[in-house]
Amino acid sequence: MAVQVNYQTTAVIDVDPEKGFTELCPNELPVVGALEIVPELLKNHTKGRLKLVSRDLHPPKAAWDAETPANMLEPVGLPNVDIKWNRHCVLGTTGAELLDGLPPVLEYDFQVNKGMDPDAHPYGIFYHDVADTKTTGANEFLKFNKIDTVVIGGLALDFCVKKSVIQALDLGFNVIVNLASSRAVLPDTVDTVIAELKEKGAVFVDSADDIIVKNFV
Repeated sequence: MAVQVNYQTTAVIDVDPEKGFTELCPNELPVVGALEIVPELLKNHTKGRLKLVSRDLHPPKAAWDAETPANMLEPVGLPNVDIKWNRHCVLGTTGAELLDGLPPVLEYDFQVNKGMDPDAHPYGIFYHDVADTKTTGANEFLKFNKIDTVVIGGLALDFCVKKSVIQALDLGFNVIVNLASSRAVLPDTVDTVIAELKEKGAVFVDSADDIIVKNFV
């Protein structure tokens, strides 16, 4: 299904497109097919006037660190840490770098660095806490620039992308998710995630070619 967007009022969000979520860092959180999303993320960039990126920039020791891979997804129970994860995307390591082929961080119009505190592991781009009360400034930046639509891709579909989509919808944005520009940690959950987000109002396209731009200047 093709969708039309107004270039002037559309922004593109790359959620956590980092090497820590790829096979380049096999001991972190490798997502099958993650390296394949770069061309589609770059195509997304042509669909809107502004580009935003979020990054997990984690400390070397954190409350969510799993003792072994077998402990991953176990509950933690802290206010801002829900479950355990393999150590990933630690500041200063390869895992925290953006995927090769993407623009340097400073070429994006806005960046969000999240999960920098050892007792807070947020997923979405818009808030620093799990309860969605501590803003990262991304919402305010978009509203100030008169953005009403966001095109979202990145890693991973079933966690940080999903949460970012829900937050964007709750904040009143029209949300388009390009499936070709995202991959899931747990591929078996994809259909459920898509159904849930569609019910909340998100629009899904199979590729960036399905996003038709008007008012490009």
